[in-house]
Amino acid sequence: MASSQDSSPLRTAFGRSALRAAMVPQRPVFGDPWDSPEDMFACVVAVAILDPLLLWAGGALTGTIFGFSSHWPIGVFMVAALVGAVGFITIVGRERTSLAVDVVAIGAWIVLGLIVAPLIGLAPPAAIAIILYAILLTGVLVYVLFVGHFELAFVRSVSWPVTWSALAVFFAFAAHHLILVQ
Repeated sequence: MASSQDSSPLRTAFGRSALRAAMVPQRPVFGDPWDSPEDMFACVVAVAILDPLLLWAGGALTGTIFGFSSHWPIGVFMVAALVGAVGFITIVGRERTSLAVDVVAIGAWIVLGLIVAPLIGLAPPAAIAIILYAILLTGVLVYVLFVGHFELAFVRSVSWPVTWSALAVFFAFAAHHLILVQ
């Protein structure tokens, strides 16, 4: 029984050699995420719940550590949530190569949401923060378009990220008014 626990996929994904191999960037292949109910469910959970709460918790954490206000301006919060959603959509939209790659990608997404996004969104003025988020969005788009390879034409699969991006902005707006501003 102990040997079956040692060879579990999750334990193998967290292994030192698997994580080291996952850190080597490879050219991603993007499929049609509409074909996978699991991917759509993951996006609903991430975009509607995890992304806004991750930004809120990150804002509270970094605000406490660095001593600046943890109150997000609504526009900055919505753009930060859009960047987080686009990052998650990119993770989910690519074909899976290994569980270790998913662990590394989702771990990086969490670190970005807890530390980097709140520092960008809360420390500088709102206009500069939005410009920095626009640069991040452009970087993700360049990565997807010029580094990635598509099973379908990009134009055919563009409805997927547009739909989830619009939902991310809506849920960020709702979370900001319902949860963050009381």
